[in-house]
Amino acid sequence: MFRRTTQEHTRRAAEALRLVSLRKVYGAADSAVTALDGVTLSLGAGTFTAVMGPSGSGKSTLLQCAAGLDRPDAGQVMVDGEEMTGGTEAELTKFRRQRIGFVFQQYNLLPTLTVAQNTTLPLKLAGRRIDRDRARDILTQVGLGDRLGHRPDQLSGGQRQRVAIARALVTEPSVVFADEPTGALDTRSARDVLRLLQAAVRIHGRTVVMVTHDPVAASYADTVVFLADGRLAGHLNAPTVDAVAERLAHLGDSDNDRGSDRGDVPAGV
Repeated sequence: MFRRTTQEHTRRAAEALRLVSLRKVYGAADSAVTALDGVTLSLGAGTFTAVMGPSGSGKSTLLQCAAGLDRPDAGQVMVDGEEMTGGTEAELTKFRRQRIGFVFQQYNLLPTLTVAQNTTLPLKLAGRRIDRDRARDILTQVGLGDRLGHRPDQLSGGQRQRVAIARALVTEPSVVFADEPTGALDTRSARDVLRLLQAAVRIHGRTVVMVTHDPVAASYADTVVFLADGRLAGHLNAPTVDAVAERLAHLGDSDNDRGSDRGDVPAGV
């Protein structure tokens, strides 16, 4: 597990996440559903990518397999050039805690812990030294420097999601996966959260992969990758709300795999 080839090592500086021929099937025989059908994708370090597609397109399965929360039936997942496909559950858990951050729609904060304690929880679980000054700095950056002792039920939805982002960043992960991070938020809170994700990329150099159904949220990303029926169905660089909505409306059209005319095609697409 976590092998690095010479070719992968040379690519590490420019590539944070690489998926190779990912395949995932749920069920068996006549009831089998192919959620991912040979997806290959490469995302550069310090980029913000949105993943979109209709219900059942495979976008949530893609995130779960890429983040190590589920195992693909076939294919490879590489983070920083190191393969995390295979190995034991203990090895996979350790790898996730070192390299990957998560932001979920429902926040997943522990109600009995304070803002500061929720933020540093990944460090505690990983057995790493808890740098409270760094945690305080991150919470200040997300606008919660005066809420360190508060508990989740004393915060708004937007504030809870800010805690989740701080928690995802405190371990200095290579890749942050965000699953519908604005789905439960009002418009203003959603905008603030999206700007924080942008800052994680532009200021902290993280790679962010966000699953969303919202064209407005997707417009904050550098690139949108579209899925349909478990396969890549095109991409859009420098997305706008209108361009994303139009592409979604025409997923499955014969010309939809033409790529974008707004820049270079991402490696692997």
